[in-house]
Amino acid sequence: MISQWVKPVLRPLARMYWPRRVDLPLSTWRLTRTAGGVLAWGGVPLDTLLDRWGSPLHVVDAARLSQNAAEFLAVPEGAEKGCEIFYSFKTNPVPGVLHYLKSCGVGAEVISAFELWLALKLGFEPNSIVYDGPAKSPESLRVAVERGVGLINLNSRCEIAPLAAICREVGRRARVGVRIVPIGAWGGQMGERVDSGAALRAFTEALECPELDVVALHAHRGGQMSSAEEVRSFVSGVLAFAGELGQRLSLDLEVLDFGGSLACPTTHHLDPKEALRNRRLTVDLVPRPPQATLSIRGATTLIVSMAEAHYREAGRPRPRIFLEPGRAMTSNTQMLLTRVMNIHDASGGLRHAVLDAGFCVAGPVQTEYHQLFPVGPSRRGGKKQMYRLTGPICSPADILYAAWELPELAVGDALAIMDSGAYFVPFASSFSFPQPGIAMVDGGQARLLRRGETFEDITALDEMGDSAPDAVASKTH
Repeated sequence: MISQWVKPVLRPLARMYWPRRVDLPLSTWRLTRTAGGVLAWGGVPLDTLLDRWGSPLHVVDAARLSQNAAEFLAVPEGAEKGCEIFYSFKTNPVPGVLHYLKSCGVGAEVISAFELWLALKLGFEPNSIVYDGPAKSPESLRVAVERGVGLINLNSRCEIAPLAAICREVGRRARVGVRIVPIGAWGGQMGERVDSGAALRAFTEALECPELDVVALHAHRGGQMSSAEEVRSFVSGVLAFAGELGQRLSLDLEVLDFGGSLACPTTHHLDPKEALRNRRLTVDLVPRPPQATLSIRGATTLIVSMAEAHYREAGRPRPRIFLEPGRAMTSNTQMLLTRVMNIHDASGGLRHAVLDAGFCVAGPVQTEYHQLFPVGPSRRGGKKQMYRLTGPICSPADILYAAWELPELAVGDALAIMDSGAYFVPFASSFSFPQPGIAMVDGGQARLLRRGETFEDITALDEMGDSAPDAVASKTH
């Protein structure tokens, strides 16, 4: 009861004194506006894509994909060699995107039987595949051994004996690494801890198996490394354990696999207090300067330079360096287009705009900063207003943006949610609404990578009983 009159008083005061959001420039994503004020990507007006393939719709920028891949693969200045890159399939498992990255010289990092199947189906050479994950099925390990997958990273000691047995049955050796957990990295069900001695015991046991060629050390920091200090701390821990393997087990590693966890410069996880202020007091979410996040080139240069210095001091050749980027490779190469379905005023003077995309297709927006742009031109004389942007599900939890200031909206207006290339697609569900299609902009042209889901797609695996003739069109949008 108190909040009904407190919020209308506090919200204007909070917005008056809290920093206002200044949108990042359109050029950050290679976006432009046409002469008519319509948002365009790669020279393609985005409203034409919605007219063609419906809303919501993911759009991928091929040019940015190429640029990010080239940055990862570039040999740092003064370095002997660069990094070998294996894209994290789980981050954005869109076959058209994965195939495009393959054409750029990027390999595949997979964590499941399905992803291994998909990599082989898309034509990735087996030696360009890294198989990770804590739940590798025996059948998938057999396929990996038979096909000669380039590296199988053992997640824990319990995988050693079963894999060795499969190798004996198949009559082939497997190239393996062991995932370790240095201090500060993700653990739990993933990897063997260094500080407990479990990592060293795992390597010792693997080396005793003649069926396994132990060639790699694998680590994954987890979360998002956005600063040089975070990368330096993680890499130092991995290199220290690599040195211990050389000293105690006389193991000269062929591969150092540093995993992923590199951040995207235009997104960040929302601090709980930041999110609470935005929701309760409707103060702006403020973007962080992209230059404050370590760039792709900056990260690879730092990792390579640290590894080269370490092995130069040890008087040994530097191993190959593997990276398994996900978010840093594809997050800023994709956007999600959505339309306004309904607008109404609610308590507290906050206007609600209901979108056709909600937490079922844009879940990461609820916990991350994602820049939002109107697709169409601003209306003359229309002033900016604070909106709560919700999804179409009948749930109070379906809120994407608790408070976001925009030019005056109307039903049918389109919005662009930036940086949808990491975990939007794999986390999506068909909760009451079909999932969106995915298009790619390339060289001034657009093509469909995945059509939008239909009602028939959603029920394709179900026994429908004595169903009636189609009474409702199955068109998605």
